Amino acid sequence: MKKTLLATAIVSALVSATAGAATVYDQDGTTLKVGGRAEVRGLFSDSVDGTMEDKSRARINFGGETKISENLTGFGFMEYEIKSGASEVKNRYLFAGIGTKIGDFSYGKQDSANVQVSDFTDIASEHSGQQQYVGAAKDKRDNNFLYSGTFADALTVQTNYIANGVQEFDKDGNAQTASEDAFGISAVYAFDFGLDLGASYSDQDEENQATLGATYTWNDLYVAATYAMGATDANTDFTSLEAAVQYKFTKEFRLMGIVGMAEEDDGATMDTEDFFALEAQYRFNKSIRTFASYKLNNLDEKEVGKADSENELMVGLRYNF
Repeated sequence: MKKTLLATAIVSALVSATAGAATVYDQDGTTLKVGGRAEVRGLFSDSVDGTMEDKSRARINFGGETKISENLTGFGFMEYEIKSGASEVKNRYLFAGIGTKIGDFSYGKQDSANVQVSDFTDIASEHSGQQQYVGAAKDKRDNNFLYSGTFADALTVQTNYIANGVQEFDKDGNAQTASEDAFGISAVYAFDFGLDLGASYSDQDEENQATLGATYTWNDLYVAATYAMGATDANTDFTSLEAAVQYKFTKEFRLMGIVGMAEEDDGATMDTEDFFALEAQYRFNKSIRTFASYKLNNLDEKEVGKADSENELMVGLRYNF
């Protein structure tokens, strides 16, 4: 998992996530890539009314870069998503920036600095990625200034600042009160024998999060663990642990296992995550894959409610373009 020294690393990482992004323009030092996915997914759970809930979605993204001078590069990225049954198109990413010899400087809707560490264990199609716990540590944050630099082809440092005026939204998309300024910093060091170590800190008003992570890659085996701790407000502390393992049996077939645990303490301790997930994934080629992911939920129904304590199965077919 060696880190690169390219000034356009942010754009490259996001566009490569589609695996099949195509270069549609490349002339005079300017390139444009278009990518996306069409993903049909079905969720089976006792909390679902009827046989299966349709969780299908589609995304399209555009990433571009242009050479300004020998040491300067301009770049931009945007991605949109629409989910089954939704009438609105959601903006996931929208940012632009300048790449220099000392790193990339960008502004817009983009990930917080914590994400490069929390992504260590966010490897599954559905049941992983719980370490973006507080708002300041999450991905896809508006009004976000980000610096990312790689040094000696081994140490990647990121820092971000989310300016005042950002609005938080509830699960239905309704605007809540404006949040306070937020900031974060993270560092990942990649050793040349397959081990990566990372740490991050995020802070916003009365909430904060520190995250530690480690990954190890050996041939077809990948293992990772992340641990987060902090406070969601002045009266509530939390801890969270996520571990992930992936093994590629063949070029096409791989298995993933995820373990997640989290608890909050506001005077009384309550589990908020306690699960094991197993995912089987078959990639026919770089464009199309299918997967099945089963989550065994160990949460107490009396504490969190029936819907949040159910086991569930997600199956899907995804086409990248």
